[in-house]
Amino acid sequence: MLNAENAYQYFPVNEVETFKGLSNINVKEWKTGFKLDLGYRISLEGEYFDRKIFNDIFPIYENNQLGLKNLADHSYKGYEFNFSFNNLTIGYNFSSTHKISFFKYKDIVDRVENGYNNLAVSGFNDIYKTLMQGQVLGVVMGSYFERNEKGQLIIDDFGYPKKADGLKIIADPTPDFVMKFNHNFTFKRFTLDLNWEWKKGGQLWNGTQAVLDYYGRSQNSADQRNNKNYVFEGVNFNGNTNQIPVDFYDPNQNVSQNRWTRYGYLGVAEDYVQKADYVRINSISLSKNFPIDQTKTSLVLTFYVNNILLWQANKGADPNQNFYDQESGRGLDFFNLPSFKTYGFMVSFKF
Repeated sequence: MLNAENAYQYFPVNEVETFKGLSNINVKEWKTGFKLDLGYRISLEGEYFDRKIFNDIFPIYENNQLGLKNLADHSYKGYEFNFSFNNLTIGYNFSSTHKISFFKYKDIVDRVENGYNNLAVSGFNDIYKTLMQGQVLGVVMGSYFERNEKGQLIIDDFGYPKKADGLKIIADPTPDFVMKFNHNFTFKRFTLDLNWEWKKGGQLWNGTQAVLDYYGRSQNSADQRNNKNYVFEGVNFNGNTNQIPVDFYDPNQNVSQNRWTRYGYLGVAEDYVQKADYVRINSISLSKNFPIDQTKTSLVLTFYVNNILLWQANKGADPNQNFYDQESGRGLDFFNLPSFKTYGFMVSFKF
């Protein structure tokens, strides 16, 4: 309902009043796989799955009321492989176990009820994730630059790329693949566990950077505000190569004419699409086992740290942080809160 510029008006007080009129969500699924054990230490398993969801439910806002409706069918397909090497002996009283998993998926919208194609399922009125037949569930719709049939930017009479009318698909948050790694090392009564993951591919829209650029509060605007006589690569409306030099910021002009404010509050959305790749160390823990008696009863003390390290390709919050606490908003960064580390200590008994 709201443009991003009016996000301050958002206050989540409305709730769906009834579930009447909804039919079941039906799921039809099949999967196939294999498992291969080489001795007692090496194992490899894989699985392909194909899950079709019929009459899935999505939120709508009609007649000034929030509701739910069976709107679409979509297909969630993918495959997963797991490899493990167990009890690798490194030295006296020293062994390790290693597990690797590879996961890849796509979720394609097969059908949308008439009148609801391109429904916004998360985001704002001017930048949102959509439900669109034939596309990945949750692709991002946003503003974009106008280009000719050769893909060249159209430059306006002022020397800047022209913002096109309307919205189009600008980003797909689906990763190319996700790999997870687990390493376990045991020395006498000590155990060290390390878990990390690598997500390759996927995109997100960094609205936080767009707004900071607009207000001149970003590092990007600080670095570039003194650019003078810059010529954007592209062609004018007649198809001739652009030759108009521009100053990104000229104090003699109205502030609305500078590089970052001329396109409005969010700028041009496709200009803020960034890679969502990351490598994250999810957790590290160190445990010691203290036997209590001659049986298997023991006391285990564990120190742990979660989310200890994150490398990310985008400039913003953790790509896994949710937009307004909505998991369906993954792929939209609009002042999302950063992720946090947790430190802890556990005491447990084994019987």
